[in-house]
Parts: sequence; C-alpha cells; structure tokens
Amino acid sequence: MLHAADCLIEAERVLNQVLDGVAPDQWRIRVPPLPTAPDPARPTPLDALVRHHVRANAELPDLLAGRAADHADLAALTDLTDLEHRQDLPALAREVSDKACAAAAAVTDPAAPTGSDGPPAEELLWRRAVGAALMAHEVSVHRGSVNPLTEHLARALWERTEPEAARWRELGWFGEPLTPVPVDVSWRDRFLMLAGRDPHPLWDR
Repeated sequence: MLHAADCLIEAERVLNQVLDGVAPDQWRIRVPPLPTAPDPARPTPLDALVRHHVRANAELPDLLAGRAADHADLAALTDLTDLEHRQDLPALAREVSDKACAAAAAVTDPAAPTGSDGPPAEELLWRRAVGAALMAHEVSVHRGSVNPLTEHLARALWERTEPEAARWRELGWFGEPLTPVPVDVSWRDRFLMLAGRDPHPLWDR
C-alpha cells in the first residue's frame, strides 16, 4: 500500500471521529475556507461541507480505477430529503469513507492515471489526505474542540509537503506559512503553520 494511502486512511479516521462529535445544533456552523470546500474562497456551513466531502469520497474509487464518476448518483447520495429517511450525516460520511479508503489501499502504482485528466494516483491521494486533515482541524476547533490530528499523521504530512510547500501554495491548498515556528512546537502545529493555518484560532485572540 502506498504511504499516501496510509495517510489518507488515518486522516479520514480522524475526520470521522470529529464528525461523530458534532451536535445537532452545530451543523450550521460556518467553517473557514478550505481547498476541498464547494467554494474554496468562502466559509461554508458545516452540513454543506460534509455533503461535498461525501460526494468527493464517493467518486474516489472510480477515479482511482481511471473511470469517470456518475455525478447524478453522487448528487442523490447526499440529498437532504433522502438523508432524513436513511441515516444521519456522520454515518453516511463514514460509510462512504470506508469505501474510498478501501480503494486507496488497493492502489499499488503511484503513477496510475486517475479519472480522465486527473493527477497521478499518488498525488491525488496526498491531496485527499491533506484536505481531510485540514477539514478535521477546522471543523474541530470551530465547534469548540481541540486540534484532532495525531502527531504521527501530522509529521507524515509535514514531511511530504514541506519540501514543496511553494507548489502546494500555487495549487491553492496552502496559504502563506505562519512564522516564527517555535523550536518545541508539536508536529500538529508545525504542519498547520506550514499550511498557513492557525493551530489555535479560538484561543490565541
């Protein structure tokens, strides 16, 4: 299994744990702009952000197999009326995440093409891992909790992205890095500061 897939699986696990803790009255919280949001330039209500993430995960097995996803099916998957009769949003997110992670774990060729014109499989998996990790952080802290990333995951993401942080910024995934970085900072904070995100946005003000 590719190291990128390992990190995606861990990032999805952390994100699913965060979503499991969302209270009914927190689904309209507006989460700061994220590269994986429906509109990366604007804050997004949490429920809309999660539905968008579910759709992205639902298409991942097809993309990794080099196929185009059925977008009509993906839209129906997260229809709110249907959700009221099927299951709650965190359960749906976990169900679809499990399938996406299984597809990621099956990838053995880093250079395999994805979709019709997507990046190589390894690059796509790294982007998804970084996106899930950033989403887990922002959702957690903006619902009043703490940074949920594990040190193991954060260090792996930092080691992958730090040598080419400028490219991640050009892609729109990272903002300007936050500096100075304390010598004894955790890997969680180091990765988030590299990505241009405040590790403790609600406590530092």
